[in-house]
Amino acid sequence: MPTRHFKNLIEESRSKETSTLWEGTCLEYMVRVKEDPAVAQLAPGRLYNMVMEQGTVEVQEDLLLPDYEDMVRYRFFEDELFGLDEPLHDIMKFFKAGARRAETGKRILILVGPVSSGKSTIAALLRRGLEKDPTSIYAIKGCPIHEEPLHLIPRDHRGQWEGILEVPIEGDLCPVCRFNLLEQDEFRDNEGNVLWEQFPVVQIQLEEKARCGIGTFQPSDPKNQDIAELIGRVDLSKITQYGETDPRAYKLDGELEIANRGMMEYIEILKCDIKFHYILITVAQEQVLKAPGFPQIYVDEVIVSHTNQTEFDKFKAVKENEALHDRMYPIYVPYNLRVDDEERIYKKMVDRSAFQDVHLAPHALRTASRFAVLTRMTESDLCPNLIKKMKYYNGEAITEKDQEKLDLVQLRLEGRKKAEGMSGISPRFVVNALSVAMGAKEQVSCMNPLDVIRALRANFEHHIGFTDEEKTRYLNLLVGEKDSVLSEYREVAKKEVNRAFLFAYEDQAQALFDNYMKNATAYCTKTNLRDPVTGEEEEPDERLMRSIEEMIGISENAKREFRHGIFVFKSVAIDQGKEFDFNTYQPLQEAIERKLIGDLKNVVSLTISDKSRKDPKTVKRRQDAAEALQQKGYCPVCADNLLQYVGDILRRGE
Repeated sequence: MPTRHFKNLIEESRSKETSTLWEGTCLEYMVRVKEDPAVAQLAPGRLYNMVMEQGTVEVQEDLLLPDYEDMVRYRFFEDELFGLDEPLHDIMKFFKAGARRAETGKRILILVGPVSSGKSTIAALLRRGLEKDPTSIYAIKGCPIHEEPLHLIPRDHRGQWEGILEVPIEGDLCPVCRFNLLEQDEFRDNEGNVLWEQFPVVQIQLEEKARCGIGTFQPSDPKNQDIAELIGRVDLSKITQYGETDPRAYKLDGELEIANRGMMEYIEILKCDIKFHYILITVAQEQVLKAPGFPQIYVDEVIVSHTNQTEFDKFKAVKENEALHDRMYPIYVPYNLRVDDEERIYKKMVDRSAFQDVHLAPHALRTASRFAVLTRMTESDLCPNLIKKMKYYNGEAITEKDQEKLDLVQLRLEGRKKAEGMSGISPRFVVNALSVAMGAKEQVSCMNPLDVIRALRANFEHHIGFTDEEKTRYLNLLVGEKDSVLSEYREVAKKEVNRAFLFAYEDQAQALFDNYMKNATAYCTKTNLRDPVTGEEEEPDERLMRSIEEMIGISENAKREFRHGIFVFKSVAIDQGKEFDFNTYQPLQEAIERKLIGDLKNVVSLTISDKSRKDPKTVKRRQDAAEALQQKGYCPVCADNLLQYVGDILRRGE
């Protein structure tokens, strides 16, 4: 039965496979070009259109830096890359220039950044995208480099055909195709005219494994590196039969030739002897390469390379490399600096692992993300506190009394000038720590933020490359007494427990929020409220508003700015189609929670800090708090751990 069932599945799948690829003549292909000029687009245009066809998403205007006013997010990358909006936008501008046949599109695109910043992932996504791209692409049949069929049109005739087909024709036939067309009687009439229009053309599919349109090159020992890996080699089995300069005796199978019509990924380009790259000078300028004994060979491809900052700086400093400097287009790919995006990176990696059954407590991945982002940030004159700077970058609301009067754009520009994001903890370091921790927690099936902090701390013993100074700095950001990930989590943990005890009062909290917003709105708009009982107009309730604002240290002088800030925040949220309720604006939420929790402070402390209390009322309160936590995403294990941790904090009087 299973065998028959499996066979049916295989046959059903096979029946859905596409039919064989099209095959015809150059003349028939020209008709297709006339109908759809996109089939004859150059490689940069193919990459650009491939990404754009999946659509874009607008970016909030307040997140746009100077020179990035037209920045958008690309759906092509959105499920794999997070927090790299500026670098991806730079890459797409490069592809767009190439798609418009500008000189810029011929350059070597070099991605520069720290390890695990996403450089290889960008290249991998582009390779996979080309393999899945539904746009038809055609090549001269039998061509080793799968070249554009329009190259068959004689140069004397191209001006006419460019007008008819409405596409420019670049490049010449490779040595093999030139031989097949001109040296064989099959494509000549009785008068000796070359019948180029009858030459066969086939539809192809770009695929790395099939060595068609996608090449990859990785440097090895410079002493053993052979240029043949890039430009092909003599076929020793045929050299005695045809001779060294006969195209039939030469294999055009170098990576630069294989990548024709698509892209080549040059892995860690600067780890190779720089003289090895001289072949790229003509490829990145005239789009031609030279094989021994043959004329220059035209190639249409995008070269995507990547390297780390240290090697790039060494390369830049050598004046003798200026010919390559001039033909490279560097784009810096720093680490992500937004906590929300960093959390998405780890969520993606965990979901793809075999640890999916291990429950991740709320704030577990966020704790790891905060640590990673903090290590990547540079000291700021505009915002000296890195914790606050991290929150500003992430778009989190900062309590008014803690806010600096600063411009977020200026803050980010200051960071860019200091190469912010080009150093720090890599996602790979964090994932290693998380994986080990989840393995250790597989039996209890739950990992909480404290487990994450311990795992990150222990992982420093298993990492190579940090100086003693860096290690000390990172550990202080992780577990320091003040302005660290641990100190931040203490506050988060206390808030979570307070909210658990307030769970039964959620309606009361929302009602208090609504009442405050009604009065604050009237204050900002300089209008009066109408008493629901008497119907008389009355001024906004100043006592109510101040009793809430004082909970988070808003002074009398700062109240007007605070209220107007909330009013603007509410207006923006509504304009963007978002909800605005008790949980939306963090400072106000915190103020209301503090006001309500004031009456429950002693209850919370007695319930969770004194383990000896076993009276039914205390036990019931603890159970109710644990159940409230479970409704917020905690499991019984991490809910109990959280209550115990906050109880320990209260016992120590922190």
